Amino acid sequence: MNTPSAPPAPGSAGMVVPVSRLVKAGLRRVTDAIADTAPAPVEDLHAHAARSRRLSKLYARRARWFAVLERDTVRQHHIPLVYVQAVVEAGCSADREARFWTDTADDWQALIEARPTSDVAGAMSNWHELGLPDEPPAPSSPAGSIR
Repeated sequence: MNTPSAPPAPGSAGMVVPVSRLVKAGLRRVTDAIADTAPAPVEDLHAHAARSRRLSKLYARRARWFAVLERDTVRQHHIPLVYVQAVVEAGCSADREARFWTDTADDWQALIEARPTSDVAGAMSNWHELGLPDEPPAPSSPAGSIR
């Protein structure tokens, strides 16, 4: 018995949602979450570390959404290359932000543990407070290395 099939109802499992709409919604949620990440109290090092870790995760999520958009965009040959390049740059920017916030979280954690900070994220170096030289020691060359 053949029965006519009705089109899938909105929200049903059979409905196909364009990738761009999914990415737009995902990016909106990430942007809102970043905006909702409250500043940490000035003296609370643990709160600074936690906030930095949260921002690192959010920017990494943002980068993943741009990676999804990039994969979809490069398949569509009618889209001008400048748009593909913009998507790639947005993803790279989000990756850089995620790395910055990871480094910042590591630096806050080092401050908490009274260890030297990396001096990478935000120039937070506490080397002078620990009685260490201002510059980290240069890595030594392994024996027998060829330059």
